[in-house]
Amino acid sequence: MAVEASRITLLAPSNWEMICDEGDGSRYHDRFQTVYENTTEKIVPMNGVTSSFPFSRKRLRDSSSFNPLLYIPNAPIVNPNHQQFHAFEFIGEDFSSQIYQQQLEIDRFIDRHTEKVRIEIEEMRRRNTRRLAAASYEGIMKRLKSKEEQIQKIGEINRSLEEKVKAITVENQIWRELAETSEATANALRNNLQQVLTEIHQQQHEEDNDGESRCGSNFEEDYYRGEVEGERKVNDGIERVCRSCGKEESCVLLLPCRHLCVCSLCVSSLNVCPLCNSANSATLHVKIT
Repeated sequence: MAVEASRITLLAPSNWEMICDEGDGSRYHDRFQTVYENTTEKIVPMNGVTSSFPFSRKRLRDSSSFNPLLYIPNAPIVNPNHQQFHAFEFIGEDFSSQIYQQQLEIDRFIDRHTEKVRIEIEEMRRRNTRRLAAASYEGIMKRLKSKEEQIQKIGEINRSLEEKVKAITVENQIWRELAETSEATANALRNNLQQVLTEIHQQQHEEDNDGESRCGSNFEEDYYRGEVEGERKVNDGIERVCRSCGKEESCVLLLPCRHLCVCSLCVSSLNVCPLCNSANSATLHVKIT
C-alpha cells in the first residue's frame, strides 16, 4: 500500500550524507529507529513473516527498551547521484529510496516556502516604503504650501510698502517744490518791499528839498498849497478805505499786484485783488503813520 509522506522538514539535504556515512552511521541510529517505529505503526508489510509476530503497534516510550524486531541494519545502496549510502531495512523492506524522495520533496517545499516568504517580505517592504514616501511627500507639500502662502503675504506687504514709499516720495517732491516757490515768493516780496521803502525815502527827501526851496513864497502860494494838500489828504483818506468792506482803513499790501486796498479783517476772506482781480500769492501788513 502506497502512502504519501507529509511535507514537514526533518533533515536538510546536507545532513543526508552525514546520516548515511558508514563510519558515523550509528550517530543517528536512535533517531531513525524512532522514526521507523512510528512509520511501522502505519505501514506494515503483510507477509508470512510479519503475520506470525504478535508485536504491539504503539510507540515505545522508553528508548532503553530495545526491540530486536525493529532493528534497522545498515546496508549499502546507491542513490540517483551514484553515491553509496546505507540502506534502511525494516523486516525485509527497504525504505531508503522513499525517505530520500520524501526528503527531496520536503526540500522543494522549503525552497518554495522560503521564496514565498521572501516575496512577501519584499512586497511588505515596498508597501512600507511607498507608505513612508507618501507620508513624507504629503508633509513636504504641506510645508511648501505654507511657505508659498507666507511668500504671497510678504509680497503683498512689499507691494503696499512700495506704494506708500511712492506716495511719500511724490508728497515730498510736492512739498519741496512748494518750499522753493515760497522761498522765491519771499525773496520777491523782500525785493519789492526794499524798492518801495527806497522810493518812499526818495520821495520824502524830495519833499524836504521842495519845502526848503519854497520858504520865501508869498501868502497866496502858501494858501493855495494848503488847499491842495487838504484836498490830497481827503483824496488819500478816500483811497485808503478798504475796497471790500468800505469801512476800515486799507493796511494790507497785496502781492504780486502791490495794491494797498484791503484791511486786516477782510484780507483773510479774499483770494483776488479787488482792483485788478489778480490772484493773491502773499500779503504784507503795512503800518502807515
